[in-house]
Amino acid sequence: MRTATSPRAIDREEELAALKSLWKEIRDDLKRNKQAIGEEIRNYPTPITRCDAQFNHLYEGQARLARELDRIAALAEKSLKRGDYVELIERFIASAPYADDATEQRLRSRLKSELSAAGK
Repeated sequence: MRTATSPRAIDREEELAALKSLWKEIRDDLKRNKQAIGEEIRNYPTPITRCDAQFNHLYEGQARLARELDRIAALAEKSLKRGDYVELIERFIASAPYADDATEQRLRSRLKSELSAAGK
């Protein structure tokens, strides 16, 4: 037997799917950043002294990304609701940048405008 689904329920499902998609974009961007930093670390000229501020910055950035990706993986196991996704996306937008590239800046800007358009 087929059940009727209200237009409002369909809208909520579509909105949740859109928020999940945005959250996946964040995860993918963080993975991309971690991979890029890892590549930079692997190609860093040796010998590396302990006081090398640039190398230490890269290493700390990689660790920060790893912690964030671990947190995201733990959240993926939970059943998140619309408000949870909105809060997580807002936290990402408000957090310090993970990379100094234009790609992340564009992503943050687009996420902000998409959340505003969705009426948070």
